Amino acid sequence: ITGIDNDTPTQLNVHLTTITNALGYEVQLLIAGVWTTVKLSSQARTIRLIGLLSGTVQQVRARAIGGSTGESAWCMPGSSMVD
Repeated sequence: ITGIDNDTPTQLNVHLTTITNALGYEVQLLIAGVWTTVKLSSQARTIRLIGLLSGTVQQVRARAIGGSTGESAWCMPGSSMVD
């Protein structure tokens, strides 16, 4: 994750580094203590998460999927206030 920002009070934009040979990216949010997949994207390096609760801090992590290894390791989680 290279950055997290938002355009509206109920969304976050998660910016990802390009991973060579990746077919797409998987993004998870930490919901009630459990990492939950909320978005799969093919080749997009900015993933928009919508329908989030304004005024909350969201923890996000991502990984590349596809390619020769099936998927990469999860990146270090990032967090941002939804406002």
